[in-house]
Amino acid sequence: MALKTDYKDDGFAGNRKYRMITNADGTMSFEDVTPYDPVGDSFGALDINTTNKAINRLDRVTEVTLTAAGWTGSAAPYTQTVTVAGATAEMEATVVSALADGATEVVQKAYSKAFGIITSGTASLGAGTALFKVYKKPTTDIKIGLKGV
Repeated sequence: MALKTDYKDDGFAGNRKYRMITNADGTMSFEDVTPYDPVGDSFGALDINTTNKAINRLDRVTEVTLTAAGWTGSAAPYTQTVTVAGATAEMEATVVSALADGATEVVQKAYSKAFGIITSGTASLGAGTALFKVYKKPTTDIKIGLKGV
């Protein structure tokens, strides 16, 4: 999802101009009658909420598990699609390690090998999914993090 990046301010010369209007209930309202060139863009709650959601997502890590048995294809590239709640094709994620803290040396070595295979392949996000392509099938299940989803 691309955020709007071409907002424009109102363009005008001198001071803003307002017309004072007397309302039926005795109160006054002011109508902006300034000649604008160009007329600027509005920035409201939808804009800031969308921006804040995108910023908050930058550091969020969503963990997914790729199983050794889940790879399809009889020749490289092998593929595996996993469910990733909230993912969209417009998002760009970074794969990060999700190795459990305190893992044994044996587990670390197996994880490192599988992680290397995954990160030397490719991945793409879709509507609620991530498609991984690798050129060698990992022999173990691996949990990875997708940062930015």
